[in-house]
Amino acid sequence: MARVLLENIYKTYAPGTDTPPVLRQIDLSIADGEFMVLVGPSGCGKSTLLRSIAGLEQLTAGTISIGDRVVNDLPPKDRDIAMVFQSYALYPHLRVYDNIAFGLRRRGLAGLPAIGQNFLVETTRSLPKALRYETDRERQIKQQVYKVAEMLQIEGLLQRLPKQLSGGQKQRVALGRAIARDAQVFLMDEPLSNLDAKLRAETRSQIVRLQRQLGKTTIYVTHDQTEAMTMGDRIAVMYGGQIQQVASPLEIYHHPVNTFVAQFIGSPPMNFVPVRADLPALTNGDLRVTLSDSIAQAAQKNGSRNLLLGIRPEHLELADPNPAHFHGRVELIEALGTDTFITVQLAGLQDAPSSIQARISPEQTVKNGQEVSLSLAADKIHLFDPQTTLAI
Repeated sequence: MARVLLENIYKTYAPGTDTPPVLRQIDLSIADGEFMVLVGPSGCGKSTLLRSIAGLEQLTAGTISIGDRVVNDLPPKDRDIAMVFQSYALYPHLRVYDNIAFGLRRRGLAGLPAIGQNFLVETTRSLPKALRYETDRERQIKQQVYKVAEMLQIEGLLQRLPKQLSGGQKQRVALGRAIARDAQVFLMDEPLSNLDAKLRAETRSQIVRLQRQLGKTTIYVTHDQTEAMTMGDRIAVMYGGQIQQVASPLEIYHHPVNTFVAQFIGSPPMNFVPVRADLPALTNGDLRVTLSDSIAQAAQKNGSRNLLLGIRPEHLELADPNPAHFHGRVELIEALGTDTFITVQLAGLQDAPSSIQARISPEQTVKNGQEVSLSLAADKIHLFDPQTTLAI
């Protein structure tokens, strides 16, 4: 059983002062075999949380359990975890083979301490095969290294040094070292951030396939929402040292709990426009949007006259002028081939953002400076309380 349980986690680097904690009130349960992604902007605490699980950071308060053990006081080597770092952290003087085998050799062999075995193996490695010291355990290690190398398609790299590898090859070696240890939990700290876009996409799918093949509990840290949406069974969105929402990728995308999650997940981000609740409609200047019964009831229950309307770019369409539509002038066009994103300078609204973004079909032709109207998909509207930022 490799469930990971985080209970009331706090972390501060200056206890007893007014310095806000880096982590606060973190409660999270990660199921056995689950792929959990921690996502958030830089400085939100996601890497600190991962390092705390690994034992590389000491908690200020709270409990971390891996399987049926509380591991707060255990050193990293005794937590049965394997970690893949952003910087790869390969030993530059060791061949790929020895980098992958390193963690296996540290465990030691029966009847002889690890340091003694390693000394004999290393000092006899350059001798003729008949004179080399090779224990049964070393043969098992060799078998495991070649199995992992085949899985990652790096068999031809085993005799190279890290300096002779590309970034993508180094990343696969780092993954191989973690896989070879056969730990209960894999921890990955932004492992793809140093790769180019094409290689990042390839390695992303490879990691997902490996995780499903191995069935290992995996906690993956990233600031890239594309990685979060495509890799995780569930996503924990973090901001300001706290978890804002934990759910499946599509649940978070379609039902964000607050404005931060709504804006952070989705590219381009959700548009926000302040409106007044004149139920069953929302108004702002020339804009008047009639709500569906269910959304109108939710707005009425909230009781506030001032609301924040959220609408994603893909839920806006070019349309004929109408009071229920946004109006404005096109100020930027981004043609990406499969999609075209336009930024529209709004007109006729009060206290609203200067512009909104819409995704339109690449077959639709617009020009910079053109006056356009954008209709809203009424059933795709999100409403938020501007005071609490919570979804209604």
